[in-house]
Amino acid sequence: MKKIIIPTDFSDNAWDALIYAIRLFDDISCTFYVLNTYQVSSSRVLNTIHKERDTLMYHFLKEESEKELKKISTHLNDTLLNDKHKYKILSKFGSLIPILKNIVSTENIDLIIMGTTGASGIKEIFMGSNAVKVIKHIDLCPVLSVPKSYEYQELELVVFATDFKRQYNTIELTCLSELQLIHNFMVNVIHIKKENTLSTIQQLNIEMLKQFFETDMIKFEDIDTNTTVEKAIHKYVSKHNAGMVCLLNYEHSIFEKFTTEPIINRVSFHSEIPLLIIPV
Repeated sequence: MKKIIIPTDFSDNAWDALIYAIRLFDDISCTFYVLNTYQVSSSRVLNTIHKERDTLMYHFLKEESEKELKKISTHLNDTLLNDKHKYKILSKFGSLIPILKNIVSTENIDLIIMGTTGASGIKEIFMGSNAVKVIKHIDLCPVLSVPKSYEYQELELVVFATDFKRQYNTIELTCLSELQLIHNFMVNVIHIKKENTLSTIQQLNIEMLKQFFETDMIKFEDIDTNTTVEKAIHKYVSKHNAGMVCLLNYEHSIFEKFTTEPIINRVSFHSEIPLLIIPV
């Protein structure tokens, strides 16, 4: 049985991610953990009044968290009837990242699915700060981010963007290959050319990918571009109407470049489709 955790702040975006998760694994036996975390900002002045205020705030947040999670649980169990799906609601006090790390480890979670934010005013951002933190700090399982207001569509094409510079591990690619088995989609592996010829290591890694995926369900493309990597991927995704982008997250990876380069100095990669980040 697959174990999938969906962090929620009870926003529309978080609800979209939850529904996407359920639809994505509609025919698969799954336990969905719906997690809400809450915390009280500690008072710098530790006197009786501030302690009482923090205690009252804690109880208020706890009650709100449990109440909203119960609403979600009732809706899921009453309206989304699926014998293959089980739902567990988790209300936890504390910071999201350490709580999520603990649950992923102790419950052997297979995948995190969460919402992201899109454009904010005239300043475009990569994704919500929580999503970025989760992707950067959770290295035990993949993270699938779902854009705001994104409606589920059956997967027909997934774009896997890579530079072929790192050896691929079959365990690391399990999430992508399992999704392909479920939905029978094509995987287009795109390489943004920054060199004239591929090194021996890059060529060997291409052969590894060919052996891992069925040859008639994978396609390789080199893309010549005079623009940034993120713009090139975005253009390719739009042109081919892809349903998901997959990136590996490791030191000097494409994803790392997206999240470490100063936002103000670039046009960020604004994913309009779900983004699967695999830690390696």
